[in-house]
Amino acid sequence: MTTLTKIMLILAIASAATSRSRGQSEAKPAPHVRSAIDGVLELFEKTPIVVLCDHHGLAQEEAFFSSLVRDPRFAETIGNVVVEFGGESSQSVIDRYVAGEDVPMNQLRRVWTETPGWVPGPTRLGYINFFANVRAANVALPAERRLKIWLGEPKIDWSKINSFQDFEPFIDKRDDNYIRIIGDEILKKHKKALLIIGTGHIFGDTALFRAKFDQAYPNTLATVAAFAGYRESDCNKRFLARAKDWPVPAVVGPVAGTWLKFLLQLPGCNFLPADMIANMKATPAGQLPPGVSSAEELLQRVVSMASGDEADAILYLGPPDTLTESPFDPAIYLDSDYFKEEDRRMRCCTPPHLGGKLDWDRILQQNTVVPRKLQSVF
Repeated sequence: MTTLTKIMLILAIASAATSRSRGQSEAKPAPHVRSAIDGVLELFEKTPIVVLCDHHGLAQEEAFFSSLVRDPRFAETIGNVVVEFGGESSQSVIDRYVAGEDVPMNQLRRVWTETPGWVPGPTRLGYINFFANVRAANVALPAERRLKIWLGEPKIDWSKINSFQDFEPFIDKRDDNYIRIIGDEILKKHKKALLIIGTGHIFGDTALFRAKFDQAYPNTLATVAAFAGYRESDCNKRFLARAKDWPVPAVVGPVAGTWLKFLLQLPGCNFLPADMIANMKATPAGQLPPGVSSAEELLQRVVSMASGDEADAILYLGPPDTLTESPFDPAIYLDSDYFKEEDRRMRCCTPPHLGGKLDWDRILQQNTVVPRKLQSVF
């Protein structure tokens, strides 16, 4: 067999494989494509709790959070939002703020800084703008129809936290706190609520919240995960060939049982960087998270978290190369007292493998006025 014949044979095999994959995809039913706000509201017709899985730092998703609550239909039909980026110890503060009262900034900032799940932070501007947009939406509404924000992070007094040993018990309370709030304040009162929480709480290697919630309140939750794209540009082109007519933003689903599932599992395409994949594959059995039986299972869970292939629907925010990082609240580097306290928390109290310090100049340089392309995996 000549070299030319071999090349032609290889190309023919590759073409046949591609055709088979395309045929398998085409044979599946099509998902429903809706403008994003319409899509979220339609999910509420089937379930009382809809989760927007927060891809931390994704600017377009943070902007969508605000757009959703500013839509008049949200207040009319849903009215409640439970958020990860706020601490329950400041519930009375956020209640007053979103009702239109004047709240001094040093008090308001405690809403998003007195949280055990974020050190430092959460400092992304989209989260802070979200609270302001809820306040703006409420201005035009009578008191009985105003949006209610529930701060999901458990109560913590950082003035009494001086070591990781002091801090660790509060981490263990996080999932149970969300479940208690949703159960007592929403489901038991026959209400509905949007939950905005990190993707890792729903999918991934430590998705304990989802498991606990489904056990306590089965069949009451629908999930929407943001699509942030593959690592490879050719893979994104294959995805975008099917998404070219989708509105931006859009909610697309269901994932299961449709060709969308195939698009989120394209052969030879990766959501994670190669070094991260290699490190996961090499994870010793003794270092696996609770409930994970092997390194292969660990990798599969993290890939599902990054891809959204286990979600009920995906949130499409545009071509991946157009997605950007949310800027930081500039107060983190303009207010020296704020910076020093967050730096103290980093130094004293974060888990050993995450410990360190805040770099003032690095944060300043990252927070450019020119939007930065999204870098984070999830």
